[in-house]
Amino acid sequence: MRSIYIAAQETSSLENHLSELEVDSHVKSVLFLMAYEDHLPNELLSPLLAHIKKPLIGGVFPELIFEGERKNSGVLLLPLSFELKTQVFDLSGNSEDYFNQLERVQVDSMNPSSSLFVFADALSQSKGMFIETLFNFFGINPTYIGGGAGSLRFEPFPCIISNQGMHENAAVIGWGNKKITLGVAHGWYAISEGLKVTEANKNQLESINWKPAFEVYKEIVEAHSGMRFNSENFYDIAKSYPLGIEKIDAESVVRDPFMVTNNTIHFIDSISEGEYVKVLHGDIASLLEGASKAKELAKSKLKEGMDCETSFCIDCISRVLFMKETYKKELEAVAPNKKVSGVLTIGEIANAGESFLEIYNKTIVLGIW
Repeated sequence: MRSIYIAAQETSSLENHLSELEVDSHVKSVLFLMAYEDHLPNELLSPLLAHIKKPLIGGVFPELIFEGERKNSGVLLLPLSFELKTQVFDLSGNSEDYFNQLERVQVDSMNPSSSLFVFADALSQSKGMFIETLFNFFGINPTYIGGGAGSLRFEPFPCIISNQGMHENAAVIGWGNKKITLGVAHGWYAISEGLKVTEANKNQLESINWKPAFEVYKEIVEAHSGMRFNSENFYDIAKSYPLGIEKIDAESVVRDPFMVTNNTIHFIDSISEGEYVKVLHGDIASLLEGASKAKELAKSKLKEGMDCETSFCIDCISRVLFMKETYKKELEAVAPNKKVSGVLTIGEIANAGESFLEIYNKTIVLGIW
């Protein structure tokens, strides 16, 4: 996998690279990944994208990864040797709308050796419904890989990219007749018994075991950590204590708490009533073990002809916020040769093995093709 990094605002260089990719016969499609800081607005980006007619998808993310290094600005281009069948979706629709759009374009996209890139606006209220519809349409046929676009400001803006430019409250997919091998892991471990979600509204957890959610969570976390919550330190403590949604024979799906109001805990992504969750905990060592596990899982499924020396990384920006300067050890764990590029996302999209398609938090996803 070849990757090209262009520093922020070097529009002439970006234009030249896009023009070169357009005439390169080995390049069939392009992933266009841009960091939020100093990102190009649509009025500047759209004319540049006119230089390439090949299928192009991507988004704006908190940060990029280029050859084993974090980049908080600039553009990352990943040329693909296989063609993507792309679609952009307005996420103000409903499940029936998305399914009908998929039927019109992707009706022949059912090869079990295929893959689907998915980038979605992390702030969209319909993101979960859209992901569920994708799985209802494609099933376990493709390997899914992608993530949530946006910024740590958590303010809406056009963050999804296609050949037509930038889109707000949207998602973009690219189906390719090419197998990608995946490793999905996180390194968080349970410190509580299973707890039943008894009241929830999308990303707001209201009650656990029929008690106010924060009261239950607070008791468990304070007992384990020896710290005490106050009006200002919720995230400082909670970033080490996410919740894990229990899955049968699969990695638990992590949910990242970021705020509490009136005993209701707010998460980056949704939690459903009736699910069983556990309070998780982790440290630098356990997260690095998770990264190494993702690498081993991806490499264990390699097929002939895959580029085993390089990998595409979808990693959660909250892992960076947790690990801080030691995050570089995570990139070293997945690729000691620094041959890894990708994005730091707000939610990771993947299916581990033949399991249901999920939106993860605080998780690392590695893809090799």
